[in-house]
Amino acid sequence: MKKGDNVKVKKGVMSPDYGDLKIEGWQGRITELGFNSVTIELDSLSLESLSKDYIIDSIVEDADYTEICLDIEDLELAKPRDTQNDTLLKQKEINARYSLDEEEKRILNVLKSNDSTVTEKNQGVYFKFLEENIQKPCILTGMEDFDWEEPYILGGWSKNEYEKLKLTQPSYTDKFEFISLVEDIDDWKGILIKVKRLSDNKKFDLPLWDLEVIDEKSPNYIIVSDYSSWMTNYQ
Repeated sequence: MKKGDNVKVKKGVMSPDYGDLKIEGWQGRITELGFNSVTIELDSLSLESLSKDYIIDSIVEDADYTEICLDIEDLELAKPRDTQNDTLLKQKEINARYSLDEEEKRILNVLKSNDSTVTEKNQGVYFKFLEENIQKPCILTGMEDFDWEEPYILGGWSKNEYEKLKLTQPSYTDKFEFISLVEDIDDWKGILIKVKRLSDNKKFDLPLWDLEVIDEKSPNYIIVSDYSSWMTNYQ
């Protein structure tokens, strides 16, 4: 093996940083050779397969998600699946989607202001932006357990009671179809949206802050993700 060679991760190999993550089949080009180790730049197809959590964790930890360092015995030579330009374009696409700097730029662009604080005025500006830009269909789910669910999930309350309540209450595990924005903005939870639960067509008003778009490739994904980040980090 030499610098520039295209290699593939062998079957059964696990991530050196995430013990439960299988990385077999990942491919890329060798950028650095050590005595027994190899650093590879992941190709565009491997980058496309990375999970949102993997990318975000890497960015938060100031690690480079585009590369991985492995023992030389974990790799084998393989035919290239793309070009270097394909890889660079995919890196730019992912950076634009997940970079915290890019996220802040998008939020400021929505607010049309240098003041990014969560205020009543800025909520109104964001409401108008969401009203004009969320595209249908838009399917969402909970980012984490809803407030009413916490005692049952974390506090050890009755599991049977929890399952019964989920029949009439919205759960973070449900899938919801976006219907419309709710005119009244909540002082604490921010913008609410009216949704229809796909499993039984029940309708609820839920905080957009608590939700995420299921399809990560949808334009709605970034729109909703940015709003949730704004509500979390700029209060």
